Amino acid sequence: MSYCSESIFDQGVPLAHVKSLVEALGYQKCEGINFDGHVASYFWYCSQEYKSYTGVELTLYRDEVGRLAVGTRSRSGRSYWDLKQQNKTLKFLRDYLGGTFETDAGANRYWHPEGPPPTPMASGCFHARWRFHNAIGRARIYLQTRRLEGNIAAEGRAPFPWMDEMNPRLLSNNMLLPYLVAIWESFFRDLFICICTCSEDRGNAISNARISKEILERVVSGELNISEAVGLSFSFQRPNLIAKNFKSLDLHLDLATPLRRPYRGRASTLFDSLGELVERRHSFVHAGRISDSLFDAEVNRALDDFEEAVDRCYTYVAEHYGFEALRDF
Repeated sequence: MSYCSESIFDQGVPLAHVKSLVEALGYQKCEGINFDGHVASYFWYCSQEYKSYTGVELTLYRDEVGRLAVGTRSRSGRSYWDLKQQNKTLKFLRDYLGGTFETDAGANRYWHPEGPPPTPMASGCFHARWRFHNAIGRARIYLQTRRLEGNIAAEGRAPFPWMDEMNPRLLSNNMLLPYLVAIWESFFRDLFICICTCSEDRGNAISNARISKEILERVVSGELNISEAVGLSFSFQRPNLIAKNFKSLDLHLDLATPLRRPYRGRASTLFDSLGELVERRHSFVHAGRISDSLFDAEVNRALDDFEEAVDRCYTYVAEHYGFEALRDF
C-alpha cells in the first residue's frame, strides 16, 4: 500500500521553475522508471533525528496533453515527517506554480497525521527494530526457497557421522548463523547509538569506549558522529556484553532482564540459548567447526528465538523511556 498524489500545472509553466522548486524542497535527483512523458525522478529522505521511515518519491513528467505534472509517493510505513513533507510539497507547488493537485484524500485535499510526531528516540528505536524485521525476513525467505537435492541432504542425522559431515543442509544452516548474529548485533548497536544520541545522560558509555584511530578519523571527517563512534567501539554479540554495554548508558537499563524471563516453558532462557548460538557462530567462523545438530527445525527455532529476544528488548526499552513500541513494519 502507498500514498500518492498528482499535481498538474497550467500550460506555460517553465520546466526549470518546477525543477528548481523541487530541489529547493530537499529532493535529490535519482534513477527512476522510464515511461512515456517521464522527465526526471527525485527522492527525499531526512535522517536527522531519525525523521524518515520510507522517504518520499517524486516523479516529474508530462501528461497526455503535454502539461507538466508532479507525482509523489510514500509507502504505507511512512513516518509523520514523510507525510509532512508530502503535504509541504503539494502546498509549495500550488502556491508558487499554480495548478491543482489530488491525493488519496481527494481533490486539493491534504493528508492529516494520525497523531503527534514521535520523539527522536522513539523513531530511532523503531528504525532499529524495523531493519531487524526486514533482515530476518530475508533469512526466512532463503530457507523457504532453498532447494537441496539428493539423499545426502537429509533433514536428520545419518546412520554414520561422516555422512553428517558431508550433508550440504548442515553446511547451509551453519552458514546462516553468522548472518543471524550479524543482524542481531546490528540491532543492538543501532539501539545503543540511538539512546546515546537522544539521551541527556550517557552514563559511563563515552569514558568506557575504546575508539580506534580509524574511527576517530571518520569522526573528524564528519562521516560519523560521536555516538556512532562509541557504538562501533563495543561488541553486541554475546548477551552478557549487550547487557553490560547498555548499563554503561543507564544503570537502570538492564537488557538481561527481558532475556532471562521464561520462554515457552523451556528450562533454558533466551539469554542462555542465544549466547550458546553466538558461541557456535564463533566456532564456525574462526575454526570451521560445523554444528552437526543444526537441522532445519533448529534453525527455524533459532530465527524465532532471535526475533522474540529482539522484540522483548525493544519493548523493554520503550517502557523504560516511556514511548510506544511500534510494530507497523
